[in-house]
Amino acid sequence: MLADAAHVLRFGDGEGETTTPIKAEQLLVPRRHDDRADDLWTVWNVVQENAVKGGLRGIGRDDLGRPRRMQSRAVNGINQDIKLNKALWLIGKKMAALKAAR
Repeated sequence: MLADAAHVLRFGDGEGETTTPIKAEQLLVPRRHDDRADDLWTVWNVVQENAVKGGLRGIGRDDLGRPRRMQSRAVNGINQDIKLNKALWLIGKKMAALKAAR
């Protein structure tokens, strides 16, 4: 759920539609061996890092339907960075509250 929400936040348009070949599952792949834990905050850190730093690869199609390699870019704008991090933080906090309520 966290990766799906982050995917829409990062790559979605105004209606929440995503057309990028980057998949939500790619946000869950840790960049370091130490990030291979499955607790909420470690997974949150992995998703946040992948969403902000970019470098995720995918194969899309150009206007003529030919395969085209692409790579996600890093978030460089301070406004977009703050907006994305605040939204991810709220999602993580709500997920922690739901888990604690169980």
